[in-house]
Amino acid sequence: MSKRFQFLAICIFIFLAVALSIFLLRGSGEPARAETAGTRAQAAEEEPGSASDPVLTRASLERRLEALTEGPRRGLEELQGRLDQVEEGIRAVQALLKASFPDLRGHRAEQAVNFLKARGVISGYPDGRFHPDDPVSRAALAVMLARAKNLSSNPAAAGFKDVPPGHWAAGAIGAVKAAGYLHGYPDGRFRPDQAVTRAEVAAVLHNAYPVQGKAPAAKFRDLKGHWAAGDIELLAAAGIVEGFADGTFRPDQAMSRADVAMALARILQQ
Repeated sequence: MSKRFQFLAICIFIFLAVALSIFLLRGSGEPARAETAGTRAQAAEEEPGSASDPVLTRASLERRLEALTEGPRRGLEELQGRLDQVEEGIRAVQALLKASFPDLRGHRAEQAVNFLKARGVISGYPDGRFHPDDPVSRAALAVMLARAKNLSSNPAAAGFKDVPPGHWAAGAIGAVKAAGYLHGYPDGRFRPDQAVTRAEVAAVLHNAYPVQGKAPAAKFRDLKGHWAAGDIELLAAAGIVEGFADGTFRPDQAMSRADVAMALARILQQ
């Protein structure tokens, strides 16, 4: 009897213990779930980027950093654009200064000479100057014309007594002679250092670059009966050569290097 009672008591004790454990587990589980749900609700209500979510925090920081740097970034881009413009302007000024001869700054022929120099048509003297008001020589005119027409050097074609193969302009003189643009004198000489008159330059340019049309009415009062009147009037009507303020052209006056450059530049720019 006593053994049965003891066994029964043990079973009851075990049952009560299990029941109590189940009760305690259920009781403690609900608050845990409630707490979890509350935490999630709280997290959902919190502003994105809070410390409760490291992913949101990083994204929010990146957005804020981007917003903070947007203004300075645009400012740097604008500054870079302005610096590029300044650099481009400096290069243009440097190129202009490099192209200009020191004795041409402010001269009426400065732009024309710089244009021709950039194209390789003309060059200056060993002293680095152009000497724009000096008369142009026949040799210099031959060189300008040969370069402007892209003629190949042909010293063998020169064949003048006073133009040996080693002459600095022999190749150009031979080239323009072969092309029929410039000729020598009956005595077999070319006279390379002789100054070229304004009428001669007009005739040579009109020969190399023919101007279409008939000779216009006389514009210059000192050309009547002159052998180059037709060439001069045609070139003047085309805006290639100019006369003087007194209405004269002065055809037999030596033409300056500046005036030749201006006339040749006008032709090439047409």
